[in-house]
Amino acid sequence: MRAVEEGVELDLREGDIRELEIEEPAALIYCPGRSLLHLPTWADRRRCFERVAASLRSNGRFAWNAFAFDHHVASVIDGQHADAHAGVPLPHTNHYSVSDNRVDITLDDGGTGSLWWATKNEWLGLLDVAGLRLEALYGGFAGEPLDDGSREYVFVGRR
Repeated sequence: MRAVEEGVELDLREGDIRELEIEEPAALIYCPGRSLLHLPTWADRRRCFERVAASLRSNGRFAWNAFAFDHHVASVIDGQHADAHAGVPLPHTNHYSVSDNRVDITLDDGGTGSLWWATKNEWLGLLDVAGLRLEALYGGFAGEPLDDGSREYVFVGRR
């Protein structure tokens, strides 16, 4: 791992971030892989952001990513089967419920899952109610600026 090579100590955890409790405040909490999109309600997300804020050191950072919902893309792929290839690890079909801000994913092997998207302003509101401030917002993982063509949000909040 690069962090080990750089002499950075990591404490990796798996669990429900709405119930986050750590022994001492952290300098960085990172929730990767669009994981926050598994939280279906505003209350779930608010609880998550409050727990994260309570777990950060003064000036500590919270980073996460989420897809930027694009109705053009959703209308094209809704109900369409996607075979496994470089960008798609498992064959699946997506079904969008715009009224619920939800995409239901059905794997060919029968597995299912759902993601609930949020707008940029909803994410910013969650930072605000948790007492965090926006440090950076990117349109991709290489630090690309966020613009109308961005398909990813990469947020960095600070306590």
